[in-house]
Amino acid sequence: MLRNEILMKMKKIVVFWFAFTLVNFALALLSLQVRDVWSLSSLVWFPAGLLQGIFCARAPRYWPVWLITGALISLTASQWYGRPVSVSLIFACINVVMLVVTGLIWQFFYGVMWAPKRARDIFNLTVLCSLSGIIERFVAKLVLHLLDYPTDISISLPIVVGSVLSYLPFTFFVISCITYEKSRTRDRRVYGLWLVALLVMAALFTSPPPETGKIQWQGVVLMFSFSLPMLLALSGDLLVLGSFLSLCTLGVVSATIFGFGPFSSPSMNLQQNVQMAAWYSTAFTLPALLCCSCLYNAINALHRRKARFLLMKMMLEQEQINCFRLSADGRLYWHHDSAWMRCGKAPVYWSQLMAWVHKEDRQKIEQLKSSVSLIPQMLKVRIADGKGEFNQVIIALIVHVGENAGFIEGTMREIADKK
Repeated sequence: MLRNEILMKMKKIVVFWFAFTLVNFALALLSLQVRDVWSLSSLVWFPAGLLQGIFCARAPRYWPVWLITGALISLTASQWYGRPVSVSLIFACINVVMLVVTGLIWQFFYGVMWAPKRARDIFNLTVLCSLSGIIERFVAKLVLHLLDYPTDISISLPIVVGSVLSYLPFTFFVISCITYEKSRTRDRRVYGLWLVALLVMAALFTSPPPETGKIQWQGVVLMFSFSLPMLLALSGDLLVLGSFLSLCTLGVVSATIFGFGPFSSPSMNLQQNVQMAAWYSTAFTLPALLCCSCLYNAINALHRRKARFLLMKMMLEQEQINCFRLSADGRLYWHHDSAWMRCGKAPVYWSQLMAWVHKEDRQKIEQLKSSVSLIPQMLKVRIADGKGEFNQVIIALIVHVGENAGFIEGTMREIADKK
């Protein structure tokens, strides 16, 4: 049994590694289609997003396999496009080192298998990757300059940040895949919306480039395209959103490189068009991720409150807690019509309730009623049990807001039962 589990696990790892190698190599070839003339680097580098996701989610003991694979793929793809071996080695080594450092910093603060699901976590990872990309580009340019390569030592922050942020969807998608929880239920409607949104984006970016001087339908669709990831973000599912953003980022850059879509403008060169596409994907990605993280936390909080509400409802139905609503005219409305103190009928008015309260506690409970606010207030009082004795009861009051503003919600729970 244990042997079969080990074999199945090894099989999954091999399949994942094989898929990673193919996808990484294809993304490397695509990224090398367009390069910055003055820095010898590609304007976008999607393989970094895959590796960064693995380094952020997996334990460091698993890194060597992916590190070596990523470096070899980078070298092979660079040689495929005729880069000098020294230049390929410089870019591959510096890129891998900075990705490893970024992963170590992330895991130092968040640990292993931690998916950034809060807005603060997503923002921190974005800033960390941006700083890592700036340092990587500066070090690469400095090394090439010291080796007498004809490069510009200055750094264009818009180009560097756009390049880094363009691969972030892949990072979040890989992290979501690795930390995927099988027990979580999925809504088929979300997948339907995902498919429709993907078809809309495919139609937009496979269309012929717009003609100059004319308003094309691509521009109108481009404006409304920002609403598509926001709609998917309403589900709070980072895995679905990450896959959609990754495919859209890949699609917009690929279409621009091959002369399709709204960013393929004949009045500008290919590098400028790709930079515009990269920044579009950034503006397309970050708001949706931040919105999805906020909604994810809100949905989880609502689920927790729903569970507590159902537990409270069950206790009310089992007559463990008496819950009432007090109107402005002093009338009491009891939930579930539960038996009052296990004998008789519950009082209808506040004055009748006060008749059950011990004389020494009536002033305290009246003060509690007069000082009620949006913050629940609690008091221990003694209430007659109908048998000549008094039992300790906890009463809590809070003012009602919304449709029934002015009403007071209250609960009573018996904590002592004298026999």
